[in-house]
Amino acid sequence: MAKEQEIEAKNLLTEKEFSSLTADFAIRESDFSSQKNTYFDTSSFDLRARKSALRIRERAGSFTLTLKEPAQEGLTEWNQAVTAEEAQEAITAGTLPAGEVAERLQTLIGSGLVENIGTLTTYRASQPFRTGEVFFDRSHYLGVTDYELEIEGPSEKDVSSWMNELADQHQFPLRSTPNKIERLFQRSREQNEKQ
Repeated sequence: MAKEQEIEAKNLLTEKEFSSLTADFAIRESDFSSQKNTYFDTSSFDLRARKSALRIRERAGSFTLTLKEPAQEGLTEWNQAVTAEEAQEAITAGTLPAGEVAERLQTLIGSGLVENIGTLTTYRASQPFRTGEVFFDRSHYLGVTDYELEIEGPSEKDVSSWMNELADQHQFPLRSTPNKIERLFQRSREQNEKQ
């Protein structure tokens, strides 16, 4: 299992802003690859209350179980490769495979019992940027498509500065941008309220 530090800045874009920005960065449609993220939480949303997230990501036939927790700066990610069978068992039954992610989850919330709260498919392209990386994400979930620019780098100061620089250069407003799991939660709530 890998433990990583993730420091990022995110900004939602309109479809037009996204198209303009990807054109300016010479991103072609063939540069995008898909990843499917299935998110989990307890029935009482214990992870959400701790500003943490649990997901299984499927990309190019590989599956990774990831737990994200707040860190002093950015997030700490706990990543564990899982088999297709382990991923399917978690997605359908909420049963996580043994390993450091399940152990860390037990420490964090005192339980390993989780539920599938939804799946989000993202088409992502990326490029090196300064001493970090810039990501262009087009995500589909619960009948919605959204567009996001994400920058990862060595410090919160750097990624914030780079996002401000890109916003100025490419003339898009800085927007409050919840992470993908929060956007999935919000859309699910909206749909449930309409029923």
